[in-house]
Amino acid sequence: MVVPRSSQQIVTDDEFALFAVVIFRRVHDEFVQKCRENKYILRDFAYSEDNLKKQEEELSNADTTEKELWTELLRVSRTNFSEAYQILIHVKILRLFVESVLRYGLPANYLGLVIKPEPKGSKKALSVLTTQFAYLAPRSNRSKSKSQGGTEEMAGEYQNLMEQEFLDFVLFEVPWIID
Repeated sequence: MVVPRSSQQIVTDDEFALFAVVIFRRVHDEFVQKCRENKYILRDFAYSEDNLKKQEEELSNADTTEKELWTELLRVSRTNFSEAYQILIHVKILRLFVESVLRYGLPANYLGLVIKPEPKGSKKALSVLTTQFAYLAPRSNRSKSKSQGGTEEMAGEYQNLMEQEFLDFVLFEVPWIID
């Protein structure tokens, strides 16, 4: 006693499917029993114009709230990203100074440079810097570590440092953000 052509599949996924069915009132109990026997889960639905309007209002309120929050998020992100990037640059400069003092000693008479090579010319820029600053090799600890021989005694916590590329000058890369 289902109303003809009233069965509609609303949503389906891998495990479940949701159907809408219209039935007559006099067969409601029998339909519920047959559904339970066949292991279908039955949910009653009562149409209400007031509930529909209330849900539409909540949806529109949620949409406007989302737009306001998104605008606020973008504004705060732009402001804080600039500050965070400035802090990153300051930390890199501090690392440059500390590394220079540790590597070359006092007095701290050093020059810090910022170089932005073209993406294709970064290897060439690195080789030019290496040749230009080759005179710094005797002052760095590079020549001492080569003359001492094996690195077995340095294997502990300094293993990762020993595996990194060591240059005669101090080099820190700053990630560039491209729009």
